Amino acid sequence: MDTRGVKYIGSKKKLIPYLLEYTTRIPVGSCIDVFAGTTRVGQAFRKKGWEVQSSDLAWASECYAELFLKTRPTDLAELEARIEILNSLEGVSDWITETYCDIVTNTGGVVKVWKPKNGMRADAIRNKIAEWEQSGEITHHIAMSLVAVLILALDAVDSTVGVQQAYLKSWSARSDNDLELKLPPDLIDGPIGSHTIGNCLEIDYEPATLAYVDPPYSSHSYATYYHIWDSIARWDKPQVTMKTNRRLDRTHGTFDESMKSDWNRAASSYTAFEELFDRLPVQYILLSYSNESLIPLSTLETLLKKYKSYIIHTVDYKRNIMSQIGNAEGIEDPSTTNVEYIILIEKEVHATAATL
Repeated sequence: MDTRGVKYIGSKKKLIPYLLEYTTRIPVGSCIDVFAGTTRVGQAFRKKGWEVQSSDLAWASECYAELFLKTRPTDLAELEARIEILNSLEGVSDWITETYCDIVTNTGGVVKVWKPKNGMRADAIRNKIAEWEQSGEITHHIAMSLVAVLILALDAVDSTVGVQQAYLKSWSARSDNDLELKLPPDLIDGPIGSHTIGNCLEIDYEPATLAYVDPPYSSHSYATYYHIWDSIARWDKPQVTMKTNRRLDRTHGTFDESMKSDWNRAASSYTAFEELFDRLPVQYILLSYSNESLIPLSTLETLLKKYKSYIIHTVDYKRNIMSQIGNAEGIEDPSTTNVEYIILIEKEVHATAATL
């Protein structure tokens, strides 16, 4: 099944067929995508006729949800017309160009995320979207959908391996291409979803049939991996620091507390799982897990035994590219393959376990 998204280390694109296989055991209904990320899994559920509630700490996730989980057929003509106007704009030098386009930082780093020609076009486009929304000419939904289209276009001409903590020293071949906004051709005509920005341990979700849970696996924060997308989503033009021009509020000592996840720390992740599972208003939970998680599966199973039943399916899975270029610290065996577990949990007391 085709889904869309930016380069993302947590992407479950290749796992979607396995995830959907489990949904055949459950009547089609409503789904909570708890850690939505780029919404690829939510897109797949919507295509299958599920109504999707999504949530995430990341601000950019709202943009993806507005485009992929909430767009109606009646929105398409307006989106196409606005994209035509945005593609015709003259470039201007603003925050993106002056922060990420062949810039020498205050600490001596060289930041080459986009060629200046594309940064200037992106600045003009993002400013125009903000102008339209602030004047009331377009709705927030249309604005965020257009920002998602811009982010997808920027991702297609960047000079990174995906994460925004380190950049390639030499320009990638794709960075020479011209930035062009394109509406994805296969936007979903399905139930209209919803999205909430925030902490899943504080959000009051509406009752649903199933919740999909795909938490962070390690101590690395996605808030630092994808800070530029969040800045473009919010368009707050923040102060930046370090050799990579990271958002100031995504760095040690000034880190935005609202972006911290209990799943980035072994000491808190087990308790967070327990709290989340208990508070989710669903009958079924579909969990993506990994042998690289801070908590071993054997430990997590002590929690799973609280519920009526759980089934574990094991999938060998190619690790993200960062494991192959020096970002595998903390992992004893930085191989290119890890083991993914897909766990279907039915909530109630007492449990039996089976491994497929």
